[in-house]
Amino acid sequence: MDVSLFHNPKAGDGDWPADRLVRLLEMSGFAPVHTSTRSKEMERALENPHDLVVIAGGDGAVAEIVRALHGRGHTIAILPTGSSNNIARALGITEEPRHIVAGLAKAKRTPLRIGVVEGPEWSRNFVEAVGMGPIAAAIAGDEGGKEHGSDLVGERRETLRRIVADSEPIDVSVTIDGKRLDEKLLMIEAMNLPMIGPNLLLAPEADPGDAHLDVAWLPVAKRRSMLAWLKDPEARGSPLLRMKAQRVELHPQGGTIHVDDKALEGGEATLMIRIEPKPVHVLIPEGEE
Repeated sequence: MDVSLFHNPKAGDGDWPADRLVRLLEMSGFAPVHTSTRSKEMERALENPHDLVVIAGGDGAVAEIVRALHGRGHTIAILPTGSSNNIARALGITEEPRHIVAGLAKAKRTPLRIGVVEGPEWSRNFVEAVGMGPIAAAIAGDEGGKEHGSDLVGERRETLRRIVADSEPIDVSVTIDGKRLDEKLLMIEAMNLPMIGPNLLLAPEADPGDAHLDVAWLPVAKRRSMLAWLKDPEARGSPLLRMKAQRVELHPQGGTIHVDDKALEGGEATLMIRIEPKPVHVLIPEGEE
């Protein structure tokens, strides 16, 4: 079976180079056509990929290709080789690529919803989250922009602790399903996944296959709790407040927002955030859930 293999050679620690992935797929009966996500051929390869698209990389590569293929009917297989792998984790994909590939023949398709943020003159899809505050500041400052190194998650968490410690309240107006959020905030995230950034479980109830956003926010009064939590996020639940939503209106008042791993100037207009009606479909091997 012919498959399109998109591979980020810089993801993780480099343990899964292209030739190793190609051999792995061939041993399981696939005929992969390889494209590096760092190459000039990436855009052209995405114009007409095979029905099955295999993505080997971290969240940046996975989100980029999922956004590009949204609404086009392709089936996606994810081989998580990055440092955080939040998208794969949210879908229950945690094994090494060799185990995932071995199970693809009997894998089942599961939906992955895609979000959209819309301004007056632009719109952009997202897979992970849209937000303001420390994560947006880290991305804008290129803090943790690299995609390799086994210590990256810990480094990013420490970066966020420094940003949270020094942050001023964000200048933002937020309306969730028609109800104004009247609190001084250090952070707001409209999430499609339970986990974003350096494996931060901000919204445990979030389901990437449902039609809801999970909004998580950090009031100024919870700064100390957030600083303590970032030292060991696995030890306890996050201090962020949360609720599910169909629609979020975000007025960033000129501040910086992030859409997945891209930092953007929010502008002065109100942004509308929601989930797209049609999902993409991802293969989940047996035993991965």
